[in-house]
Amino acid sequence: MADEKPRPEGEERRDPPRIRDIARRLFPGDPDAPLRADVRDAVNAVLNTGDKAKTEMVRMVAREVRHYLQELKIGEDVRALLTNYSLDVHASVSLQPLAGGKKAKPAKKKKKTPPS
Repeated sequence: MADEKPRPEGEERRDPPRIRDIARRLFPGDPDAPLRADVRDAVNAVLNTGDKAKTEMVRMVAREVRHYLQELKIGEDVRALLTNYSLDVHASVSLQPLAGGKKAKPAKKKKKTPPS
């Protein structure tokens, strides 16, 4: 591909495992041979198309969920609740000793020696 970095002499290109697995299923042949550029480009095109389809599917689902939630008119119900009712909160906090009367031992403090 055009955006590949030059490799040192003798070092072969290692494709990501996902691309290699898909290419081997689509284009049977010698499993130990490195992928040819045309095979790699074909597999990348298939993967990119799949990614675009996934993105479009997520966009469609989000649009449908948003439309469904708008039709429920939850915002209007919450607005009516907040404008027509008041909220009173009553809370209490108490501190009780542990059962058995066990007391925790205080942590021992280390004495710091001044730097010499």
